[in-house]
Amino acid sequence: MNSTIDNLREAVLTDARAVAYEIVQDAIKAGQQASAKVDARIAEDHAAAMAKAEEETERQRQRLFAEAEAKIQRERLKAREAMIGSVLAEARKKLAEVASDHEKGRELLLALAIEGAKAISGDAVRLVVRSGDRARVDAAFLDAVKQQTGKRAALAEETLDALGGVVVMHADGRERFDNTLDNRLARQMADVRAMIWVRLSHAG
Repeated sequence: MNSTIDNLREAVLTDARAVAYEIVQDAIKAGQQASAKVDARIAEDHAAAMAKAEEETERQRQRLFAEAEAKIQRERLKAREAMIGSVLAEARKKLAEVASDHEKGRELLLALAIEGAKAISGDAVRLVVRSGDRARVDAAFLDAVKQQTGKRAALAEETLDALGGVVVMHADGRERFDNTLDNRLARQMADVRAMIWVRLSHAG
């Protein structure tokens, strides 16, 4: 009797141990699978984080590049304006020197007066010059204008505030040709700006 019970107990225990073993093995397997899933998720999260970091890095690089380009453009513009200012200052200085020269100044004034008179219709013009140039516009000067243009020229009462040159007007004032050194220089500054910009661009 006891032997039979012991055998049954042993059988139950054996079965229990077998079941327990299977449970443990299943648990181990489940744990491994869960661990693998966690590792896979971690790997995915890490890859996503790296991709995002690379994307952010690329955005940062692009932003820094754009900022650098903008800075270069600002520096180029600043350099261009500085060069233009320098060219303009030097040009004004040289023009003022020529205009003040006794012989060259008179020749320049006459050439500008003749050019202006040719641009005005009619047969009579008035010449507006600086107060310091009025003495240059004498009878010989006015006669030279007439010989070159076929137009009578007279010295106007008003005066100019300019580096030099002349404003030629129709006798009745309906036409006006600004041939001052200031205006001629201003007309050329667009070409000067373009030239300087091209040189700076090629240098960069």
